Amino acid sequence: MVTVEDQIDLGGGYYVLRIGWPELAREIQPGQFVMIGLPDLTEMLIRRPFSVARVCPDQDPDPTSFELLYKVVGRATHTFSRLRRGSEMTVLGPLGRGFWLPDDGDVELLLVAGGIGNAPFPLLVQRLGEKARKTTLFFGGRTRGDLTLLDWFEQRCHVVVATEDGSLGARGRVTEPLVSHLDGSRNRPRLVLACGPHPMLRAVAAACLERDVPCQLAVEETMACGFGVCLGCVVPKRHPTSEFDRFVRVCREGPVFDAREIVL
Repeated sequence: MVTVEDQIDLGGGYYVLRIGWPELAREIQPGQFVMIGLPDLTEMLIRRPFSVARVCPDQDPDPTSFELLYKVVGRATHTFSRLRRGSEMTVLGPLGRGFWLPDDGDVELLLVAGGIGNAPFPLLVQRLGEKARKTTLFFGGRTRGDLTLLDWFEQRCHVVVATEDGSLGARGRVTEPLVSHLDGSRNRPRLVLACGPHPMLRAVAAACLERDVPCQLAVEETMACGFGVCLGCVVPKRHPTSEFDRFVRVCREGPVFDAREIVL
């Protein structure tokens, strides 16, 4: 049982929910997630999964709270958007496998986010610290209103923007500037980390696999338990070894996968 510290309305149906829990804020790794719910099970029986976006205070080695970035798309997120400071919630976490980074400091780190798929990246940028200034975020959305926390990212890393309607940055899908960048920097070791809708992840994975660029995908799936029991979040393995080895659980073996591991 935890307490809401703040609820920030970003506009356009996007919110940042800040929750007090020092132990989780110190332990959580970029790409991991939590399952959140309400104490009254008649109001919400099943918890919902959310990536941890940031820990607070920013740049503090001993954070006391964490934030969730979300968009109101249904009954559960609408309920969460009505919570105010002092509201109680239930949280299970940290859960899943997050991003893993190479020890080689010469690797160029490329982040790819589609809309609310930017949610796991603020924590990664926080943990990178000054190294984030050498990191590039390819940030795409249908319109400029979908590019939440854009100013925050631009203060900490290099950002390349693309919107489908052309309202900000390049017109088109975010995979287009990513592919151009990959084709223009073939002599440098690179690592791509991506999170967003499945069509975007498929396109990013295909581009990276074709060019032999290491790629990690943060996969979003509907799940009920968060720890591997319900089997409601499975995705197909790319190279199963038997009839009984065809799927992996997003909540346990993921949510971050090597692009060579799965098929979306």
